[in-house]
Amino acid sequence: MNHTTTIIAAFATLTAITTTASAAVLAVSTFDTGDEGWIAQAGPTGTPYAVAWNPTGGVPTGHLEYQDATSQSAEWFSASASFLGAGDFSQAVGTGGVSFDWVTNVGSATQTVQIAFTGNYAGGSILWAELPELVAGGWANYDFAFNPTASWQIEIGSSSTLATMADISGVLSAVDGLFITGDTVVGMDGTCRLDNPTIYGVPAPGALALIGLASLVGTRRRRSLRG
Repeated sequence: MNHTTTIIAAFATLTAITTTASAAVLAVSTFDTGDEGWIAQAGPTGTPYAVAWNPTGGVPTGHLEYQDATSQSAEWFSASASFLGAGDFSQAVGTGGVSFDWVTNVGSATQTVQIAFTGNYAGGSILWAELPELVAGGWANYDFAFNPTASWQIEIGSSSTLATMADISGVLSAVDGLFITGDTVVGMDGTCRLDNPTIYGVPAPGALALIGLASLVGTRRRRSLRG
């Protein structure tokens, strides 16, 4: 095989891989041209707050910013209806997950970055997980697999227990809300930034690097999504 043929073959392989990867993305917001309908919110039924869209400085360009608006409760980036679509992400259970890029200006290694899905499973429940906040001084990627290795918790009423695969599948079959940490410190002085929230059907690049860290935070205190 000559050099030209090798390049053509490599290009064909790359195209096939790219097509497959694109088909695996079930939902994504890049924020390259606007906020795409995302807001900040103090829990599923809490007060909504506006987020600021910044066209530069993200990964790689646009991103969302939220400056803590109240010292009374925790706020979260809240996904838009267009991102959630029909709310059925069950096809990603066991093989995929959810990832996003995130950074704050008041980082602390004692804090955690959390994600939560709400849905009608078992009459209304919250599926949530967390990872230690990465404080290397810039954007960090957080990735949570849709299987028990990410130490998902299922909260029904006031009870929270380790989620089973059935719990994960149940919530992800009928999602009506997605929430990502927008406030890490009590007070009104922090700004959190979010980019590229993605729900995918196969492991994303770099996913395995952070999945294992989830087990380290099982005893950390969680800021309740219920307010």
